[in-house]
Amino acid sequence: MLKRARAGVIFASSLVAAIGLATPASAATPSTGDASVQAAAAGIRNAGPSCTSLSNGTFCVGLIDNGRTVNLVYGKTGGGKVTVKFGYKMGNTSRFSEGFTVSKGQTKVYAFKNQNLGCNNVIGILSVADQGRFETPPLHNTNC
Repeated sequence: MLKRARAGVIFASSLVAAIGLATPASAATPSTGDASVQAAAAGIRNAGPSCTSLSNGTFCVGLIDNGRTVNLVYGKTGGGKVTVKFGYKMGNTSRFSEGFTVSKGQTKVYAFKNQNLGCNNVIGILSVADQGRFETPPLHNTNC
């Protein structure tokens, strides 16, 4: 039990590091959550993370790069392969990525760069094929 709890703390810490610091090289290409992604530390954290615990992992949203980038991270800890789309909503507006396959043990990072977020709340969305849509608690853009 202690090993499992320790692994959960390490995994959660890795997600926080990825959401707050690591930014993928391209908004169209997700990166795995390995040490190289977390060490990249390319962005400046502004708000978050705001996370949702799922039965097979954790999903987080953070705002980086002076509040202009919505950074989304999904760490999958169990279950089979799934196809996901990363997204966010702000008011009545939603935006989604193309689909990506995620397997147990993988962490995917996706960034929507150069967004005009204003002083609005942002909610991260993880749309999982054949399973539904999962959302984070709202995150306020503190850089306005």
